Parts: sequence; structure tokens; C-alpha cells
Amino acid sequence: MQYLDEVGCTVAKTEAEADVIVINTCAVREKAEQKLWSYLGELADIKKTKPYVKIGVIGCVASYKKKEIYTRFDQVSFVYGAREEMPALQAYLTDLVVGLESTKQVYAENPQLSVDSHQDRDIKEVVARKGLFAVSRLSKLGGFKQHALKKTSAVTPAEPIKEVGRSYINIMTGCNKRCAYCIVPVTRGQEISFPMDEIVQRVAHDVANGVKEVMLIGQNVNSYADPVTGERFPELLRRLVALEGTFWVRYISPHPQDMTVDLFDVMAAHPHRLPWSVHFPVQSGSNKILDAMLRNYTIERYLEQIQWLRDRMPTATISTDIIVGFPGETEEDFLATMAVIEKVRFDLVYSFIYSPRKYTRAAKMEDDCLPEVKGARLEALQKRQLVIALENNSRNIGKKLRCLVEKRLEHGKLLARTEGNVRVIFDGTENLIGQFIDLTIISVSPQNMHAVLSSFIQ
Repeated sequence: MQYLDEVGCTVAKTEAEADVIVINTCAVREKAEQKLWSYLGELADIKKTKPYVKIGVIGCVASYKKKEIYTRFDQVSFVYGAREEMPALQAYLTDLVVGLESTKQVYAENPQLSVDSHQDRDIKEVVARKGLFAVSRLSKLGGFKQHALKKTSAVTPAEPIKEVGRSYINIMTGCNKRCAYCIVPVTRGQEISFPMDEIVQRVAHDVANGVKEVMLIGQNVNSYADPVTGERFPELLRRLVALEGTFWVRYISPHPQDMTVDLFDVMAAHPHRLPWSVHFPVQSGSNKILDAMLRNYTIERYLEQIQWLRDRMPTATISTDIIVGFPGETEEDFLATMAVIEKVRFDLVYSFIYSPRKYTRAAKMEDDCLPEVKGARLEALQKRQLVIALENNSRNIGKKLRCLVEKRLEHGKLLARTEGNVRVIFDGTENLIGQFIDLTIISVSPQNMHAVLSSFIQ
């Protein structure tokens, strides 16, 4: 959490060194939830060694498993759901960090001292009772911490940055779609869009403080509607591209049901501000399975939208999500998905075996597909996608591509990303981090491209 930096915290190298451990959870897949239970169990030993340590669970699992977490894990100090108000959590954390300073000092002087390790089961009540400071209304949008990039001065030169400045901004929360496999509507509730003026203000603030890439986040970003004016997502993009500065704006993830051609029109008109890269989840190539998933579109409609994109942005990269082994999926249904992969030729596919989630409609469906069949299908899909990705990347060999340099990797090379969001690895100096540059591609793999420096863009 970037906010913890702003209240004086630094990142600990290990859990054993930490005074505050905050676990941000995801409920989309059951495997991630099981990892949470195991991880919380492991943290019990740290709490015994350092009784003053504060352990918190936030995010989607915290939204609907709060009581269970408190009951099963005494070592957990607080639980706060994804739908709850962020200012209250931030005010609570500020008070918690300040209190920890005193507690640590007392405990260091007297290790035998009994430390209060109660659970704060109602953070809002704690904040109200203590009259804690409420932070900016813009905090719910997320974004970039203001002091992340040190300013240059005549007295103290700026330290070289180690990683590009990025801003992750929530433009909405919740979801109204009710896909049969998805637990997000349960954990995050109904869809709420944040005011457009506040989003634009947040982006302008972050860009002024050194951000080079803004990621707009929503469960279905293209269903965004300004609660004040009713203006839609394409208009938000138009306002953002008009801001001063040199930066990219990306977004994740749109839903085919709400896709309109004007979104692609805006992207096509502003390629240097809105990179030509779209993550566009298809989930399945079978209309029968799409209907069972309650996705509210057909594969024919999806392919029509892909054509809209290709007509306007012929060099755009396209990534997608695919679920393999959804209840009722036959070999014919799976082959229909493979046919879509061949037709669209995605640059990247995030593919998963269906994971049943409690409280979803799909969890009650009969699943007659054997686990070994699901595994074989996933392997076949991923194997074919690697070939397609390699062929797609190979088309860039010899080309000069505009890239944003992200950071230095452990093996010494620099990592950049193209406008199409493809990883590029190259040799370069530290001062290139956070800069837009031209790179000439010399070799490729399915996941990465390798390049040499072409020019530096001021």
C-alpha cells in the first residue's frame, strides 16, 4: 500500500522484519484464497516472537470472510473489505503506526511486557471514537504517492529513480454483470462510478509528480458513467489525453457487452497518449458456454468488435482471458475456443482451469468434465498460444518501436514495454529508467523481445 510510505513506513525485506503486515486479497480464484489461509497460519509464529506486530487482511476475501478470519486467526489485528471506505482505513493505519512506535520502544526495554493484541473488529467505530483524521476524498481512487519522485534542487541533486512512476487509479468499483463464475459482485457489490472531475484531477496530480503511465482500473471500465453528468468512458479518455505532460494511459478491463466503436475511435485518434493495446476478455469461443457463463454476448458479436479494433488500429496488440473446463464444456466447445484463438491471434492469453467459487451460480452447476481432460485442454491451448505469440513478436524484428523504460532487472539488463505492452529487454544506462525511447528489435521469444537503443526521445 503506497499510503503506508506516506505515514513513515518503509518496505521490510521479510515478514520477520516487519512491524505491520497488510495482506491484500483476491477472491476470483479459490486457489488464492487457500494460499491466504496457509499464509495467515505461518504468520502466527511471527506474532508470538513479536507480539506488537499488527497483521491486517484487506480486499475481496476480507469482504465476505471477515467473521471467519477473525474467528480462525487470533493473530489478525484487523480485517477491512474491498467495498469499505478507504479514508477510514487510512486514518486507522495512521493511528496504528503512531501507536506502534511507542509500543516497540516499551517492548524493547521490557520484552516480558504483555502487549495488547486485541482485534479491532470495527475500524469505522475506532476511527469515529478516536476522532481520527479523515484523508482526502481522492484517496479512494488510488493513484501515485506525491513524494515518490524526488525533485531536483540546487542544493541536493535528485537521486536516480529505480523504477518508472506508475499510477493505478480506480475509476469505479463493483460490478453489475453477474457472470456465473465470478464472485466480484458478492465481494464488491453493485457498480459505482467515481466522478469524472475527480479522476481527471487525480491523473493531473500524478503526472505532475512524475508519473509516466496511468492505469485506469474497473471491473468493467467501459461501463463507466460519470455520476454527475452521465458521460461515458470514451469521454473520460478524451479529457485525459488533453492534459499536459508526456505519459501513457492504459485501462483494464472492458466487457464486450458494453463495447462501443467510439472507444476505439478515441484510441485511434491519440496513439501517443493511448497506446494501441487492448485487454479484451472473451472467456470462451462457444456460444453455449458463453450463455451458461451469463456473459451476454455471442462469439460473433465479439469477433465483430475485434474487427472494429483492427480496422482502426491495425497494429494493436490484443490480450484476453479464457476459462477452460467450465461446467458443461464439451470437446466441441473447447475446439470453438481454439478456433477463436486462431482467428484473432491474440498476443497474450491469460488462461485458467475453471475454479468453482462459493456464492456463484456456476458453483451449483453439474461439472462432468474430468480434471485430467481440463488439464490436457489447458496445456494444448497454452502450447498453441506460445507459437502464435512468437509469430506475432517475430513481425517486429528490425522495427523501431517506442517504449517506456521500467526498471533494471536482476541480471543487469533494462526492462521496457512497447506501446503494445510487450516486454523488451536491452542494455542501457540507469538514466533511461522512466523515459520514452526508441528501441530496435533484434530478436524475440513468445514472452519477450530483445532490442538495441535507437534514440532517446526528449
